[in-house]
Amino acid sequence: MQTNAPSLDAWYYDGLSSRRQPVRLRVSDGHLRLDGPDGGRDIPAADVRISEAHGTAPRTLRFAGDDTYCEVGQGTALDALLAALGHRDSIAVRLQNRWRWVFVSLASVGLILAAGYLWGLPWGAKHIAPHVPVAVMRPLSNEALAQLDKYLLKPSALPEARRRKLQDGFRELAAANPALLASYGDGLDLDFRAAPRIGPNAFALPGGQIILLDELVALDIDDAEILAILSHELGHLDKRHSIRMLIQSSVVAAITAAWFGDVSYAVGAISAALLSTGYSRDMEREADDYAAGTLRRRGESPALLASALEKLEAAHLARRAGKGHDQDDDDDDENYLDWFSSHPDTAERTRRLREDRAGR
Repeated sequence: MQTNAPSLDAWYYDGLSSRRQPVRLRVSDGHLRLDGPDGGRDIPAADVRISEAHGTAPRTLRFAGDDTYCEVGQGTALDALLAALGHRDSIAVRLQNRWRWVFVSLASVGLILAAGYLWGLPWGAKHIAPHVPVAVMRPLSNEALAQLDKYLLKPSALPEARRRKLQDGFRELAAANPALLASYGDGLDLDFRAAPRIGPNAFALPGGQIILLDELVALDIDDAEILAILSHELGHLDKRHSIRMLIQSSVVAAITAAWFGDVSYAVGAISAALLSTGYSRDMEREADDYAAGTLRRRGESPALLASALEKLEAAHLARRAGKGHDQDDDDDDENYLDWFSSHPDTAERTRRLREDRAGR
């Protein structure tokens, strides 16, 4: 028998009732010895299952083969007893009881999540989007457009001849990219709406619809510049930008729903993403480059798009300057679809487009 073996008091539960009995624990010859009012018991060290430490809560020693167990208060006496049993807490348990390691772990998880959101998620969406059938996106696009028609958009007031002329030009632009036509088929279409509360704008939905607002056509802008804008929107479709953004929003919504257990939140977030998610600067550059290439193949200058961007930005700035501070609702409506004209990097984009012309 070991001498000077560590020992301490504990509570013993027989597994048959909630009654607890005081016992004395000590280690003897590779066994855990329990001495209590009802006698003693020897349990091989290998049959003792020890719970993890949780703050200052008592730890539980369970015994293999039955439902009996002991509860023991934490402290140096228990640490000595466990050491005599040959027990050593796992690295995870030891680290989680050191606040510095807990802080480092939390910070690392935060960095990993941030990196996944900022770089991993966009990278994955970029590689997944080309494989998503457009037919899957079309019902979502139709629903998004129906919501816009219900709350923000109005029927176009453009004369039929004007719309027909713009649609003919749009079809020529689309025909210049057979791969785009093959991907979107009959879903690739130019639709007209009015939106006085939004202002001059054009935007693409992931099903292939491009919406041109009357307010844009009403600007001091010629048809060549309008077609340059439509080329930019075709670039968003060709690069699957809206599908990529929808994938990213859907993943975030699904993770959030799984975390909070609210599936309805995911459905709502996916629908909202179609209406309010803006493109990144890299996506805008890709769409600009697509438009510049299309314009060059038509024998036109990419500066047409630069000029159109400047006119759109000027129109939006003028609208905002003319609004009072009490018109917050209108400001919200304008931001709701402000995908195209209010990007903070308009000067850089126009410079690139004009340099593109100068370099060719």
